[in-house]
Amino acid sequence: MSRSQIACAIGNTSSAFVRIKSSGSGSYVVTACKVLPLGREAFEGKKQARSMKKLLALADEWRGEALALCFCPGAYFPLHAYFPCNAPKEACADYCRIEAAHFLHQPEEFLHDNTAYADSAAANNLEKHLVLFYRAEPFKTLSIGFSERHPLLFCGSPLIPALHHSLAIKEKTAFLDLENTHVVLTVANKGKLEYFNCHPVKERKEAEYFAIHELQSNPLIHDCAIQAGGSLFDKTMTTLLEKETSCHVVPPGLPDGVHFSGRDSSVCRSSAAVKAICTAVMAIEN
Repeated sequence: MSRSQIACAIGNTSSAFVRIKSSGSGSYVVTACKVLPLGREAFEGKKQARSMKKLLALADEWRGEALALCFCPGAYFPLHAYFPCNAPKEACADYCRIEAAHFLHQPEEFLHDNTAYADSAAANNLEKHLVLFYRAEPFKTLSIGFSERHPLLFCGSPLIPALHHSLAIKEKTAFLDLENTHVVLTVANKGKLEYFNCHPVKERKEAEYFAIHELQSNPLIHDCAIQAGGSLFDKTMTTLLEKETSCHVVPPGLPDGVHFSGRDSSVCRSSAAVKAICTAVMAIEN
């Protein structure tokens, strides 16, 4: 039976809306893909109302359809914590709120994602989790705006869609996020998190330094293609990283079985569009 799913991703420099159709056999067709030059900062301050109107209008044709929303914060605040093994989702949410109260000043101003590390169960029946905090605004306001027009199946950072994307990849996968505010390396294997590290940066040179450091010093990514994206990912950055680290750096990959209707799929290869497509596939498969 054919199903459809819409998704939106808000990146640091652009936002993307996609609609995919599934035949139920693991094959997906991107039937709509629209990208706006509106990044996270466009939804802050005086620009917010106008930018939100433009973004919400992208999905007006499919008003009422369920939507998955992915947003890329300007800063992450990661915390490692130990929760009971196989704790249900609701219990983990309660544990995260408790951790937030101890870890953050004004925890009500933050959202979070949470996932367990692979093979992290300890003898005392606890497992290691990554609790990834980030500031709620402007994403909370955006999610409220979308929820008035669409049921929301997912709201969160790219972490959970990336882990789901790794489910279908046979080998270990590394995702390198290169932004003008941070460098993040995530290593996943068959849907499970193996490594996460985030470095705040203020300029490109700092981003280059920390990206090289992460790729040189991490034994988990040897013989592993690095899927890199973000506002600082370009040919110059690719050349530098490959020269300094001997790693193979490639653009963000799409889930297997994704095809495009129409001839021009280039717009669907942007960092924000790839995140939106991965988020849509995750939502439809869950």
